[in-house]
Amino acid sequence: MATLERFGKLIMVAILLAGLLVAGMLAAQRYYIEQQARTIELTVDLNDLRKIAAFEKKPLEPILDELNKMGITSIGVFEETLPDAAAAGEIYYTKGSGLARMTNLNPAFNQLVAQGLVKPTRTYVYLPEENVRKRIVNQLSWALGKKNLKFLNKEVIEVNEAEEEIRPLGLGISESLQHYLTVKGFRIIPRVWHDPHYNLGNLDAKVAGLSDFDTIIFDGEEILGYKDSLNILAAALKKYKIKYGYIEIVKQDGDKVLRKLMGQQLIRVHSIPKDELKKCEKDEVINRFVRAARERKISLIYLRPFLPPQIDAFPVAYNLKYFQEVKNELVKAGYTIAPAERMPALKVDGWQILLLGAAVIVGLLFLLNCFFRLNIIISFLLLLISLILIIFIGVTGHNLILQKGLALLAAIVFPSLAVINSFSRLPRQGFLLWDCTFILLNIIAETLIGVFLQIGLLADTRFMLGIETFAGVKLALAGPIMIVALYFILKQGSGGFWSRLNSFLNQQVKLSTIIIGVVVLGGLVVYLARSGNFTLPVPALEAYARDYIETLFYIRPRTKEFLIGYPLLLMAAWSILRGRKEWFWLLAALGTIGPISLLNTFSHIHTPLTISFIRTVNGLVIGVVIGIILVWLVDHFLKKELTT
Repeated sequence: MATLERFGKLIMVAILLAGLLVAGMLAAQRYYIEQQARTIELTVDLNDLRKIAAFEKKPLEPILDELNKMGITSIGVFEETLPDAAAAGEIYYTKGSGLARMTNLNPAFNQLVAQGLVKPTRTYVYLPEENVRKRIVNQLSWALGKKNLKFLNKEVIEVNEAEEEIRPLGLGISESLQHYLTVKGFRIIPRVWHDPHYNLGNLDAKVAGLSDFDTIIFDGEEILGYKDSLNILAAALKKYKIKYGYIEIVKQDGDKVLRKLMGQQLIRVHSIPKDELKKCEKDEVINRFVRAARERKISLIYLRPFLPPQIDAFPVAYNLKYFQEVKNELVKAGYTIAPAERMPALKVDGWQILLLGAAVIVGLLFLLNCFFRLNIIISFLLLLISLILIIFIGVTGHNLILQKGLALLAAIVFPSLAVINSFSRLPRQGFLLWDCTFILLNIIAETLIGVFLQIGLLADTRFMLGIETFAGVKLALAGPIMIVALYFILKQGSGGFWSRLNSFLNQQVKLSTIIIGVVVLGGLVVYLARSGNFTLPVPALEAYARDYIETLFYIRPRTKEFLIGYPLLLMAAWSILRGRKEWFWLLAALGTIGPISLLNTFSHIHTPLTISFIRTVNGLVIGVVIGIILVWLVDHFLKKELTT
């Protein structure tokens, strides 16, 4: 039986190694794609440019020429509205009641008024230019329906809607503006806002009217077509080969659904909303854009200018210099300023998921074996059942669920197993600080097995683009802490698992222990709440410290790793090596935050592997230094206390 056990364990180790080999291959493919994606597009909003020009009463053209010289390749343009078209001299429109009161307002309407064809409650639009007329009539008919439009003559249409109702309608991009910007060397990115007039029946036509452009960015709190028509919107965007530029971090209703529907036809956009920009300094904003390109794989940066009174009375020169500095810093960071490119496809095949999944299940069996003694036959039976289940889920077309589920399982299993294993195989005591560091490094090494398996499972363009994200973040952050705490608490008792569990649940608890438990629980709540982008704000002092650390180390390590996780693991190693085991279980459990955070770093698939690796090394080095100093101080203090 002993021979069978050894042979069975060798097979399981071989399965684990096979999974790691597949993960390494997928990681290499992902790394290659990331290294090729070094293009950033810079886009400036046309309305913003008009504002800064108006502040100084300067023409727009020289500003555009300066942008062109510095390599800004695209302009964000909002759809034209009736007031916009009238201001540009393309059309004239008015209420019917206005025409009835004011004679000779426009010669085109005189005969219509004289014939009594004008109705007070309707809107009348004079469209002298054929190409403008065609676009606006089409846009109005798509939004309102053809039955609500009527040609009174070749150049005048009657709209069966009040002027106030149709004033905010988006009417596409002006032909003259499109020609002007194209001749200047810019490509246009339309900004389209949600409009309830568009639904299942007319969204395709609306998107067809924007088919001259290859990227769209939606404006406002809701995506066009939200919420019942997003599938029609996605189908139309794909049909006309228009990419969806989604603004990360900024919340827009319907964004997540549209991302999934669009697949790879996406462009990652980073921008700072106007209200937020008012609170920022220029250098802070530039650093944020460079960080977004470097750490979040942004393809397009949508620049908004600083406006008075935030800056002095010369916004044109100030913002042109600011745009140039953004470009210079991006180029210095190794990026090329050019139109955004779509990321090449990367996908994990079914057989790869099976091997990676088998490796994760082996890790789970090793973890279960720490709590229950599983003989090799039961272990292989559980492995076989798990593999059959993985195959079944795969053949039914749910590979994405498998990838997410197995990645979450790896995130829970391997940090837990690494801490439990490393503290169960203590080195011979020699030089205390080295022994503590050796235990920590062993934990990191075993955690990296889970890291590689997770990288392999999520090596998919959908995760790299942010279409799909790592699922179960809170569970992955809290689960290993609970598992490690439970293991070392139960290890203090005697007998079997259930006997030790019953003994633990029935023991008397001191008030001091309850107070410590409440404090620790409160800390864990903050720890979990801080794991999202929109939960708890970052205090100003911490934000300053983050920026300072990033300046020193290029890539900022995770605070919870170097300030909490690794120092506590070193303290846990010290406590068990010195025989001071009263609070060892708590130190080990909270120290598990370190390897949890390490694995969590690599679960941000939109972050390049190189950046995650540098972040990990920085966190480990700083954490070891802080932890060693802490261990030396505590050990020195207690030795001195014992001698006195």
